[in-house]
Amino acid sequence: MLYLNQLDYPHIPYNHNMAHGGVPEERRCVATSGCGMCSLCMIVGNMTMGSLPLEECVKLTEDLGANMELGSKLTIIGPAVAERFGLTYSSTNDVNVLIDHLRRGGKAVANVGGDREGGYIGLFSHVGHYIVVDSIDGNEVCILDPSYKEGKFDEEGRQGKVKVCYPYLYCDVELLAKDVANRDPGFHLFMRKK
Repeated sequence: MLYLNQLDYPHIPYNHNMAHGGVPEERRCVATSGCGMCSLCMIVGNMTMGSLPLEECVKLTEDLGANMELGSKLTIIGPAVAERFGLTYSSTNDVNVLIDHLRRGGKAVANVGGDREGGYIGLFSHVGHYIVVDSIDGNEVCILDPSYKEGKFDEEGRQGKVKVCYPYLYCDVELLAKDVANRDPGFHLFMRKK
């Protein structure tokens, strides 16, 4: 099982938000903005016999122009990675489509939206963030979070909602659905080609 934590990669540069002049130098690295690329590398490593090195994924993201906004745009890079590694790619906002996909052996990258009006505290991040949805058992999803750090789920508004068995995280699928409710698409779906 491949797990990548973006916080381990402050030394890998990543230029993004290029359509708006880039970001300050201290934010031009995988550690601050590489959750999407780490998630894609985990998808490839855990679904195929291949591997996608993080540095290569960064270059591909930049070459495809998936770095024009903050972070990375998985609607651009996801299909390219899927095609290259013999996977299918689709996206959805429907949690029931996600559940069916996971039960059929697929994996997903969820696009969580962070904190928002009405007092909602983002479960997996206070801002936009990508996480891998590895599997489902009953109504509980198994997550690989590329920015996990100790104490993350002890914060106010998060306590008792996520079970940590590092590097795996478990939560109710409905909590995940709430966390992506302000994103479009909420889920990027990957499956092995038949």
